[in-house]
Amino acid sequence: MSRTTAAPPRPPVDERVLGAGTGLRFALLLVLFLTSSATVVTGIVQALADPRNIRVGCALAAGADPESDYLGIGLAAVRAGDAYPACLSRYVPSAASWVPLAVLAALLLAAATVYWLLPRWKGRRGRVVPLQAVDPEGELRPLLDELVGVAGLSRPPRFVVAPAAATAGAVVFGRLRRYSVCLHGGLVARRRRDPEGFRAVVLHELAHLRNHDIDVTYATVALWRVFLVAVLPAYLFQIAQNLKDSAASAILGPAERLGTGHELLLSGVMIAFVYLARADILRTRETYADLDALAWGADARGWHHAAAHGTRKAAAPGRFRRALASFTALWRTHPAWDRRVAALTDPRELFAPHALTLFVAGATATIAGDQLTDLLNGPRSGGALRVLTALLAGLIAAIPGVSVWRAVARAVLTGGRIPTGLRAGWWTGLGLAVGELLTSSTSGSTRWLPNHPEALAVLIVISVGIMCWTAQFAELSVRSWRGRTLRPAMLLGLAAIWVVFALWYAWWQADGHTFTTGWAYSETGIRDALLHDLPGTVPGDRDVLAGFAAVLPLLLPIGMDPFIGWAAAVLWLLPLLAWARRPAAGVPEWARRALRGAPAPELSGPLLPPLRRVLLAAGVGTALCWAGTVALMAVMHTWQPPPERRYGTYMLVHLTLVLLVLVCGTLASAALTSLTARRFPLLVALVAAGTTALLGLAGAAVLGTADGCLGPLNTLATSCHVLPAKVWPTTQLLFPLVLGLGIFVSAAVALLCTAARGALRSRRRTAPPSPPDTGPAPRRERLVLRRVTAGAVCLTVLALTAAMSLPKGGGPGRTSLTKQQLIPTAELPTPSPQVLAAQTDAWLRLGGTGLMARFTTEVLAILTALQDKAAFTDRGYATTRIRPHCVALEHLATEAAAYFPVPHSRTQTRWAKLHERSKQAGADCRRGIEEGKLTVFAAAMRGYVDIGASTPGVLDSINAEAGRARSGH
Repeated sequence: MSRTTAAPPRPPVDERVLGAGTGLRFALLLVLFLTSSATVVTGIVQALADPRNIRVGCALAAGADPESDYLGIGLAAVRAGDAYPACLSRYVPSAASWVPLAVLAALLLAAATVYWLLPRWKGRRGRVVPLQAVDPEGELRPLLDELVGVAGLSRPPRFVVAPAAATAGAVVFGRLRRYSVCLHGGLVARRRRDPEGFRAVVLHELAHLRNHDIDVTYATVALWRVFLVAVLPAYLFQIAQNLKDSAASAILGPAERLGTGHELLLSGVMIAFVYLARADILRTRETYADLDALAWGADARGWHHAAAHGTRKAAAPGRFRRALASFTALWRTHPAWDRRVAALTDPRELFAPHALTLFVAGATATIAGDQLTDLLNGPRSGGALRVLTALLAGLIAAIPGVSVWRAVARAVLTGGRIPTGLRAGWWTGLGLAVGELLTSSTSGSTRWLPNHPEALAVLIVISVGIMCWTAQFAELSVRSWRGRTLRPAMLLGLAAIWVVFALWYAWWQADGHTFTTGWAYSETGIRDALLHDLPGTVPGDRDVLAGFAAVLPLLLPIGMDPFIGWAAAVLWLLPLLAWARRPAAGVPEWARRALRGAPAPELSGPLLPPLRRVLLAAGVGTALCWAGTVALMAVMHTWQPPPERRYGTYMLVHLTLVLLVLVCGTLASAALTSLTARRFPLLVALVAAGTTALLGLAGAAVLGTADGCLGPLNTLATSCHVLPAKVWPTTQLLFPLVLGLGIFVSAAVALLCTAARGALRSRRRTAPPSPPDTGPAPRRERLVLRRVTAGAVCLTVLALTAAMSLPKGGGPGRTSLTKQQLIPTAELPTPSPQVLAAQTDAWLRLGGTGLMARFTTEVLAILTALQDKAAFTDRGYATTRIRPHCVALEHLATEAAAYFPVPHSRTQTRWAKLHERSKQAGADCRRGIEEGKLTVFAAAMRGYVDIGASTPGVLDSINAEAGRARSGH
């Protein structure tokens, strides 16, 4: 049959201009499969190794309250210090480290086996026969060989036929380098009536082979089936066992049941997300296969016929039915026929960032990251955890990043509206936030939601900011990139956001997520430590230090990260290099190839404002920084304390105010530039802010070098010595905060100013829109000057960042801040009487009983030895019969201090006082015997007599408290 219907025109933009992006989503699914399986395996192995759940006993002994939230439980572990890991190491049995790895390896081997056997099973189920069995005359073989050549396959597949399949379809299956195309019996019978339809179906299946869809799809299917058949039943059995065990405890039961419910909800949602993501990827691959088949000459009538038939069949009146149909379509692995036909003429959906895709990617990535953190929570796994977290962050950033790059490229090439990145950032960030809500690390065991879910907005803000930068940098690159392909520019942009997101995601995983549970730091303890370590006075010093105590926990974890300088540098140095490119005319080669010979738009022209305009805004900000620093030094000069007290609180206040001045100047430069720039406001604002921060810090360093020679501006120095080395420690401290954290704050300010300007313009509907910045610049700048300026700035920033990243020689000074001071006492939960009894019982079982018995034995031994008159008259008797017990009690006091405190605070006070007295008496006992001082020895013995009288009351209190727990069970 000859072709009577012309193929529709090719899509205006090649759908593969920047890759499909589905490989990244497949990789994320594989990561989730691995982390979920490893989590389940590790949990089962730990449950088998610790059937009595002694791990929970250690937590109870440490003061953890099962009725508390995540923050309260975490603070209890911090309060316990080294006693908690010591308890786990001593009492909690654990399987060999190779056991979980061996089980996981067995699961992977099972998945590989399933992958290897799936094609054979699929062929047997479909009762396929060789092609020769239904085509003995060989009529189909030349046609199929022709289609294989059209598809460009270097290795032809094996063709088989499923005679029992009456549909006019086909399916491809197989394993690596051994693929089969199964032609349904209905398709073979239809070949003579509709040869063009036959060609279209076969070319579609061959396109799957050309795109390497089969290997990834079958690998995912294999892992998924192993998870459902082997991992999930074991996990459900473990859940059932936990529920059974929770019924036996009135104290731990409610928390365990709620935690189990949380895990079941997480598992159900995770399975749903995995299925949605897999279906979305397969639908996308189907569309790509359709477009490939059409490009190879397939007739589009088959798609139109199927779409018309499917539309009549699926027509359903009513809003509810249409909504239900749209919902069920999300779970299908093939797109609807009307969507497939629409994609043949305009594949815009392949370029648009889909909300569901980004949301599911963000949520599944968060779940995988939480599981990864739980798996690698040992003291020796910090390096591996950071590397794997950075790789996961790269996946999270690349999935929306690729979609934004594709959307921007299509919009530029077709003259459409340029995406801002806001939508992609919003849905990705929302997925990250919802994923955090599904994990138990932010909610604890007594509630479904964390105390402060509003802290999750940080994830959305980070995602929106990164995607907005990506959209503007992508447009700048698309319009200015010259070459055969755009992929290097995209890879450079993706590498930049990978570095940035890895920094912030690592901070969130380590510290940021705790803010969802509450404030985990004691401002009073930090302030008291600052007062102790930094003597000196300034006006209102206690209020100033209270402010420091409130801000330091926020700034230090991220502000002192050695990678923050690199992450901030890429945000503004990459756009700065755009001024160093030579303006080019004409259409680049990659654009002509992407448009498949269609007329290409002119991409050249003035894109960025003149560099001198940006440097002028940076000059304004720099002037503010320098003037503010001079004014600050003049004011601080009036507060100058004596020389010996200038390096305490006074210096801290001085450095903090210098930091505020520099950051304010940087923010002013960013705000001014973002409000005046017509194109790429975020990129231009970051360049201005980075230049301001660099010059402002340089000015502050110069003033610091001359300190002591400036008369009324002298601040810290007492004599005039111009030594650049003396300000290097200060520069090291300020650099990551000014040129690191300050750049990120400047980006936030620039985005807010851009949004405010857009909102004001949208209200002025009568005013004509501002013309684009395409007119000639007031004066053409020289390319050499721009390159020299950009190169000098880049080299300076990179050199300084590298120098700041080097290990510090002496390290920070010692601080008097202890863990007890750091814990906010207001956040420590007050346990119920039942929980307090259970904590005391665990305290006794896991070491407290042994301490009490040894203490009682040693005290009784001394009291028994004192019954002999020779104790005070015979020094040899005292040396052999009393001194060993004195030494033992001294050591026992040290062991008791290293063990958990008694859960009841008043009893702990008495218990600690008992050991303090015995330690002091032991020291006096030794000194009296060794030095022959009878009065000292006698005083020590009287102390032991008093201790012996007090001990029964303390021990009875502890045993009585624990007895209530045992009777309650």
